[in-house]
Amino acid sequence: MRSSQSYDVLVAGGGPAGAAAALDLSRRGLSVALIEQDRYETRRVGETLPPMIRHELTGLGIWERFLECAPLESYGIRTAWETASPRHQDFLQNPYGCGWHVDRARFDAMLASAAAQAGAVLFLPARAGSCNKGADGQWVLDVAQGEATFSLSGRMLVDATGRKAMLASRLGAKADVADRLIGAVSFCENFELAQWALIEAVEDGWWYSVPLPGASIPREEPPCAGDPGGGMVFAYMTDSDLWMDGKWDELLSLAPLTFERAGRSPVPPPSQIVSAASLVRSPVAGPGWMAIGDAALAFDPLSGQGVFKSLETGTRCASVITRHFGGDSGALAEYQTWVNEAYRSYLSTRAQFYSSVVRWPESRFWKRRGISGRWN
Repeated sequence: MRSSQSYDVLVAGGGPAGAAAALDLSRRGLSVALIEQDRYETRRVGETLPPMIRHELTGLGIWERFLECAPLESYGIRTAWETASPRHQDFLQNPYGCGWHVDRARFDAMLASAAAQAGAVLFLPARAGSCNKGADGQWVLDVAQGEATFSLSGRMLVDATGRKAMLASRLGAKADVADRLIGAVSFCENFELAQWALIEAVEDGWWYSVPLPGASIPREEPPCAGDPGGGMVFAYMTDSDLWMDGKWDELLSLAPLTFERAGRSPVPPPSQIVSAASLVRSPVAGPGWMAIGDAALAFDPLSGQGVFKSLETGTRCASVITRHFGGDSGALAEYQTWVNEAYRSYLSTRAQFYSSVVRWPESRFWKRRGISGRWN
């Protein structure tokens, strides 16, 4: 056990929320440790960013850095939702311009690199372990990196470890889960010139597909350049108890637009099965700690707001911690209120989208998402 290294803020999790928080906090003059479990070498899901992502990235001062990572422009969204005929929503009139398709590993690495350049100390690959609060009010977080184990201390602890909320759950935070949505995700080499996202409803769920950007040469060496990318992503969204392992080809054939996009040929079986459930945790903040990103509230991929909301919670986290350190006793409580209100608003919008599909009145998937928008 090496001697403890001391920081103002300890951030566990180097995804969009954690990296954005570390970047903003560092620019505010606070010392930050950012702990990430891998080197951004593996595929990550969440490939499509809405046009308004430009607002968050510009606010963080990394818009040009983002463009240098060679994201692929997204011209809009095609949906076969209420009916089998597709509708088109293009981004021509959007004040922020087009949306973006990204290689998420490369995108996350870019954010972590920007945080490190701003002054955050990046530990990777490293795993956060036990955390304890001393009598002096300092958090002590055990970290494993390779064969070494050491401790970090800090005045504030931030959980950005995703849906598992590894630290917040130990501190008593409980998840209120709205459904059991999962995503079966396949990355393949297929490619097409149409740079649209496609969403297609089927009897027991819905399909999602987008193209991915190819390789790029970043401005400077990030923690890891990530996978060279390219190709496409095909994802089938359904409830965990409705997922039929081994029926991948059959499920694809039941989605005519998605099947056509795949060139009417097989798509490799899913390489990842990921949770996509909507949830909110309570509490998301307490004496000396906060949960951000998916550790605080997680959205259905249908919303297209996952990464945007993670960045928003990251920058809000930096503001809240700055106020808290400055003596504002209500800053953490205000953050809890904001999370609850954001989640309630999201559930209302989500219910409207799901209740608009009435093509399969006997389908358990769609019946579960009635007017309330909650699992039933």
